[in-house]
Amino acid sequence: MSIQVERADDAALASWDDHVARSPMGTAFHRLAVLRVLEAHSDSTLYPLVGYKGQEVVGLFPLFELSKGPVSTVFSPPPRLGVPTLGPVLTNYRKLKQRKRDRLNRRFVEGVLDWAADAIGPKYTHVETSVHYGDARPFLWREFDVTPKYTYEVDLSGGPDEVLGRFKSDLRSNVRGHDDADYRITRGGTDAIEFIIGQVRERYEAQEKTFPVDAAYVKDLYEAFPEGDLKPYVGEVDGVRESGIIVPRLGDRAHYWQGGVKPETSLPINDLIHWRIITDAIEDGVETYDLVGANTQRIATYKSRFNPTLAEYYEIERGTRTMNMASGVYRRLR
Repeated sequence: MSIQVERADDAALASWDDHVARSPMGTAFHRLAVLRVLEAHSDSTLYPLVGYKGQEVVGLFPLFELSKGPVSTVFSPPPRLGVPTLGPVLTNYRKLKQRKRDRLNRRFVEGVLDWAADAIGPKYTHVETSVHYGDARPFLWREFDVTPKYTYEVDLSGGPDEVLGRFKSDLRSNVRGHDDADYRITRGGTDAIEFIIGQVRERYEAQEKTFPVDAAYVKDLYEAFPEGDLKPYVGEVDGVRESGIIVPRLGDRAHYWQGGVKPETSLPINDLIHWRIITDAIEDGVETYDLVGANTQRIATYKSRFNPTLAEYYEIERGTRTMNMASGVYRRLR
């Protein structure tokens, strides 16, 4: 039986988040309310596509159309919003044998690409998949460029002591060795978001770079997430706010997203914030802490201290020669 791909109707939208939550490919940013925030802040048009095999939902794929004059482009996720990955979400596939799983993935991706070609006709397409979307061959077979990218995942099984014991020795020392220091780590709300995003922007500006993520957008995300699933953490030393990290969550996965800039204090406050995030996550039943990105050597060196597992995802793109030359703009906007 073929797979029919169409824009989600009201009934499909009502069950969208349930399918996202049940699939390992679903991320915190695949939630429908979150997609609506991304649409509003990217000045794009969201197409929440659904694939059906008969009456059964077999896949979701949020696409964002950005247009300038007669030229349309398609993204998942949209640029300039700091979203690390999005792309396809297959549902009810784990019970399938490999042959049927391959066929489901291929037909769903083909259906999405054919829908986009007919409805949008994009001159450029760019997709970043989640780490659990492990088979990008259908895009290769449609002559897309597919590039492996990497992130680090910290296994939170075994409880705090076991997790801490797996860390590099200097990180363990930073976590254990500052009980007598005058610091505290709190979980805040919109005020904490203002501080964290403002601090990151200042750090970018000091390096003569542009930071595209603004606090109004992140505060809208805060309202769109279910309560407690977007957590801003702030670390204070001697009563002064030194650093902060914003952590989105979906089910048993939490993500290091925005923040964590180098503080003024000599106290390893970012390590201590990460440890608070991890202990809270363990208490909440989270199994994996995604450090979001291991593609830059300097950053990967810092994150490797958590003894994480390397996980692969895919950057997928295709366009005309002119638009491919402009694809570097997208990377700068990311």
